[in-house]
Order: sequence, then C-alpha cells, then structure tokens
Amino acid sequence: MFTLHTLLEEQDRLKKRLEELQKLRKDPKNPSQDKLQVPFPMPEIPLVFRGRTQQGEEAPKCLLSNLRICYPLPGGSALVTFDDPKVAEQVLQKKEHKIDVAEECRLRVQVRPLELPMVTTIQVSSQISDRRVLVSGFPAGLKLSEEQLLDKLEIFFGKDSNGGGDVEIRELLQGGAMLGFTRDGVAQRLCQIGQFKVPLGGQQFLLRVSPYLSGEIQKAETCFQPAPCSVVVFNIPDILDGPELHDVLEIHFQKPTRGGGEVEALTVVPPGQWGLAVFTSASG
Repeated sequence: MFTLHTLLEEQDRLKKRLEELQKLRKDPKNPSQDKLQVPFPMPEIPLVFRGRTQQGEEAPKCLLSNLRICYPLPGGSALVTFDDPKVAEQVLQKKEHKIDVAEECRLRVQVRPLELPMVTTIQVSSQISDRRVLVSGFPAGLKLSEEQLLDKLEIFFGKDSNGGGDVEIRELLQGGAMLGFTRDGVAQRLCQIGQFKVPLGGQQFLLRVSPYLSGEIQKAETCFQPAPCSVVVFNIPDILDGPELHDVLEIHFQKPTRGGGEVEALTVVPPGQWGLAVFTSASG
C-alpha cells in the first residue's frame, strides 16, 4: 500500500512538471524560444586578411579570390587583350574593321566589347550536419601526406573507445579535415567531448572537433560587366591558316592609325570550332 501511494505521488509530481514545461513552451515572453542554441564549440580556424587598405579611397564592395570565369568563343572569332584599357576603348569606337590581307584583299570583321558575368548577390543557407564533424588544430610543418593524415584520423576516430564510429567519408579542407560517420549520434558525441589527443607522426597533438556546417546557395544574382582591356572580333572568314591569321590580326590591332596599341594576348578560334577563354583574378 505504501508503494502504491509513493507511485501516485510521483505521478502527480510529473504531471505538474509537464504542465509547467508546456506553459513555458507556449509563453510568447519566453526568450529561449527566439534563440537558436548550438550546444557545441565552434571551430577555431585562424583568419588571414589578404586584402589591401588605403587611406582616402573607398574599399571595394566585394573581394573575390580564386575567381574563374569561362567565356565561350564561337568559330570565326578572336579574343584580343591590350595592355592599355584606353586602346580597347578606341578600337571599340568602330564596330566594323577592315583588315588588309593583300593589295586587293580585305577582311571585314565586327568588334564587340567582352562582357563577363559577375556575381552581385549570393544568399546561402547553412545547417549543422548530423553525421559529420570538422577536425582542426593541426600543427604547422606536420610531415604527413594528405592520405597519411586522413588514414590516421580515420583509425583514431573510428574506434568506439575514442567515442567514434565507422567513417564513411573523409576530406582534407583548408584549416581542417571533415569526417563523416555511418551512424547517428557519433558526430554529436565527439563534438560534446571537443578535444582529443591524437597520435600523428610519432607525437600526440591536441586536436579540436567541432560541428560541420554545410551550406547551400539559395539565390544568386549576376550582371554582365565589360572587361576593360579586351575585345572580341567576330565574323572572321576561313581564308587564312591559323598562324597567318594570328599575325594579320595582331599587326592590324597594333597600328595606332587603326586606334590600336600594344597587344598583350591574342587568341583565334577557326571557323567550325569552339574555344573557351578562362579568366582568373589578377595576382598582386
């Protein structure tokens, strides 16, 4: 009888506690409802500023690194890049150019500005992965290849005794390594522990395990902007061989009387073929 009475009291206490929690959940004044809490430490990755600062000038609206823009070139076209952007402006003042080939032979070609797509706005959504973690804190000068480092991480974090589990995916990233596991709960357990002494290259190093954030582009807006030093030449007929045509075009666009100047680069795509010009961010 005493045992039954104790159980009834415990049941009554749990019902009251449940009612209190439900009230807190429905209470709009409860500040905890508006906060997204991540119960894990965030990765400690050093950030290095590689931009430029100058007094008296406005900073650029965006800084892009490792930028690659691909521009298709149809057959019978050429891409001409000048040393001076003013030369490109002068060349574009004439939409049609007559290029001397022989005494009684001229090429009629059209010149257009080179317009490249540039990203103006990007919206990215991120979320914490349930089965992946980020391992960071590797010492500088570690004498291990990428494969050797990933092998040692997989062996260490694949052991149940270290709080890990079977690894199904691994990847070396800038400033850390990503490990993906086959079972739920492993990533959360490792992140709660946070730090591990991992043997690497005959020594033990304290590495940090943090949540892995995955991002997905939701929206991207682009606009076309002219390349200041380059022009595209169209409607080149198939009457000259590649090297000879290259020389004829270069000579024409170097003549000051034609509005030209010093040519930095020139690429010709013969009729019936396709080319691809790849632009990267300027060094320095």
